[in-house]
Amino acid sequence: MTVLPIGDRIFEVGASHPDRQLFDCLMPTPHGTTYNAYLIEGSEKTALIDAVDPLKTDVLMNNLTEAGVEKIDYLITLHTEQDHSGSNAAVLNRYPMAQVVGSEKVREMLATHLNFDPAKVRVVKEGEKLSLGDKTLQFTLIPFAHWPDNTMVWLEEDRILFSSDLFGSHYATPKAFATSSAEQRVAAKAYYAEIMMPFRQQIMRYTARVRQMNPRLIAPAHGPVWYNPDMILSRYEKWTGDGVKRLVTIPYISMHDSTRLMVERLAVKLSAQGLSIICRDLGQQPDSLSLETGHFIMDLVDAAAVILATPTVLGGPHPNMAYA
Repeated sequence: MTVLPIGDRIFEVGASHPDRQLFDCLMPTPHGTTYNAYLIEGSEKTALIDAVDPLKTDVLMNNLTEAGVEKIDYLITLHTEQDHSGSNAAVLNRYPMAQVVGSEKVREMLATHLNFDPAKVRVVKEGEKLSLGDKTLQFTLIPFAHWPDNTMVWLEEDRILFSSDLFGSHYATPKAFATSSAEQRVAAKAYYAEIMMPFRQQIMRYTARVRQMNPRLIAPAHGPVWYNPDMILSRYEKWTGDGVKRLVTIPYISMHDSTRLMVERLAVKLSAQGLSIICRDLGQQPDSLSLETGHFIMDLVDAAAVILATPTVLGGPHPNMAYA
């Protein structure tokens, strides 16, 4: 990834990781991912929103060089997970006068996760504004989207929302902006299912709040920028809603084909009732657990029912099923 302009003196300067095939040792990422960092140059101050995974520190630093950045006044951390803060030290080493800015929870977690001196963090509260001169940043706290520290930043004059992990996708592309491609929509849905769905009630509220803000662009921490915010907001409204499809998903393990035969017969009976059925074999191949569990979790966004089918191992469910 190179320096990508997304607005007037606003640039994406993060890093692409197209060959990353698994995220958090859990989530399949067949299209890789990105670690987005955003540079905003005001008339008086310059801010960098987030850094990148430490594996890609050199990419971020090269992009800052390419952008001709001589000073950074504020290093804004929206989320302390290492894929967004792991290169903070390198940024501060090059730009020692930069002030780290974040919420109280960010300050706390920078100390516990990165051993960063909490006294060096400028704490911002809900609704607080930070002036860059002719550009103004306003902070909105969105805890548990998906960590306790997640924060959004609203760039008032440009109506751009920097949404942290919310509305992201694990989708590496050389293009700055999201398209309407089917595979990109699937990537966004998989991301929601794996990362955001456990916090559905909170995400529903945050989506409604963002809808009221009416952003011109949504710039997430992973994946392309949403140049048409309705493209992702309408999907989040659907995914977080109570509506489901006439769909049953059946993840199963079958050591000697007996469970598989039971699943097949059950699927036939359910299909006869007009239901759509998805069967996921969690043990067919060595990599089936991670891959099929990821697919199964995405099924849950739409499914009306889930049936787990497993043989017993030492008096309990098969370990793969227990994991799933």
